[in-house]
Amino acid sequence: MASPNVTVIIPAYNGAAFIKDALASVARQTYQDFEVILVDDGSTDATFEIVSEVAKDWDKLWVIRAEHGGLACARNRALSQANGQWIALLDADDLWLPNKLAKSIAFLESNPPLSVVYHPMNLIRRDGKPFRGRYVRCKTGQVTEPLFHRGFIYDPSVVFHRRVVDTVGPFDQSLPVCVGYEFWLRVSTRFDIGLINEPLALRRCHEDSLTVASRTCAARVKSQMLERFYFDRGGRDLIKNPRKALRHLARVHYQAGRLFQADRDFRTAKDYFQKALRTNPIELRTLPFLAWSWLRSLRWR
Repeated sequence: MASPNVTVIIPAYNGAAFIKDALASVARQTYQDFEVILVDDGSTDATFEIVSEVAKDWDKLWVIRAEHGGLACARNRALSQANGQWIALLDADDLWLPNKLAKSIAFLESNPPLSVVYHPMNLIRRDGKPFRGRYVRCKTGQVTEPLFHRGFIYDPSVVFHRRVVDTVGPFDQSLPVCVGYEFWLRVSTRFDIGLINEPLALRRCHEDSLTVASRTCAARVKSQMLERFYFDRGGRDLIKNPRKALRHLARVHYQAGRLFQADRDFRTAKDYFQKALRTNPIELRTLPFLAWSWLRSLRWR
């Protein structure tokens, strides 16, 4: 039997509330030359039972059950088993519109130099109702510089050729968050990115449920990841405005400091405020927060 043209990869961790809808949105695609690899990443809810039941009546779906290793690990496990030449990502709580794959593959086939295409995503709430949020303008072509300043490529919007992973490597399993952001930054240093300027998927927002601890974790990882990308992974060579880039890095460090300060981790906050000033000495708004965190960290010794 011929291999499918597309492999759809869905990692799922405790996704019982939404996974059936996500799978249904894939099943409704007008383009059907695909397989689905779903990795149950150590779920403790009913995720595995739900997807196993769906798989009984859908021979395109292949379910892998694994110990919890995180998003990057689950995706890499699926990539190692993929048979399609094209890879499409979907998160367990997001949805595709019915023509997402058809339009993506048609675009790629009509633009053979491209190995990656993406599109905007409309926002929905947890209950599926439209969410009015700020939309980030999408870019196309060589996107490293704008992508460094703000993430606008969301994983469920992308279809890419397997040569992309062969070239830049798999998803970074050391990252608990920012997995896709880091990957697309790396991809942007080697590949032009195509754009279908039409929302073909729905992204579910969970911002209200984020804890302070999860926000500080995300801020720490983003700060470290962007700094490493800029200085050690080729970002500095492709970003034409270093002054603007360093200002952005300083803002990211500053924002991390504010979150750690809110979490009453004053020593870590002080470290990030100092890093912001070292990166951009004119980041003067950092000074009062640095002084306050320094005083509070002395008090907590």
